Amino acid sequence: MNETCWLPALEFFDDYGNDWATYEAALYTIFKEDFLDSHPFYKKIRVSVKHFPIEYGKEEAFFHTTCKNYTGGGERVPDFRRCERIRWIRAFIENYNCDPTQCEDCKGVKVWNEPYKSKTRVHLLLEEERYMVVLEKREGYYLLITAFYLDYDNALNKQLKHYEQYRCT
Repeated sequence: MNETCWLPALEFFDDYGNDWATYEAALYTIFKEDFLDSHPFYKKIRVSVKHFPIEYGKEEAFFHTTCKNYTGGGERVPDFRRCERIRWIRAFIENYNCDPTQCEDCKGVKVWNEPYKSKTRVHLLLEEERYMVVLEKREGYYLLITAFYLDYDNALNKQLKHYEQYRCT
């Protein structure tokens, strides 16, 4: 795992004393540095995040990148695989066109566009790491929608089928 040369180190829960409040604060600091204090660019276009609603003093996008199964109005359930990879989101956006020959055991990021309602969503998948970032094209910018680890083979295979169907040529 994490053999790709441009991927940052994982942020493990036990590195923060197995204390959720400390861990969440550290994750939010990383998120804030990567998306609020500065902004990544995808294809020379700024990537922004959904700010509202603000819950527990944090932007909506933070929860979409660290929690699972949230349908609104309920308690946030942390997804530790997402949390560990908080630093990967910006790295994916900035390295989507990496040269796979420069990294060990890496075939490069698979990139494809899919229609979603009246918008277009860009999917960035690193198959070897089972991780995906989703952006949405907006007028003059991209919006970070979510980022997640694909726990199950069927979920990964589903995304690979989408890639084959929609891949950019």
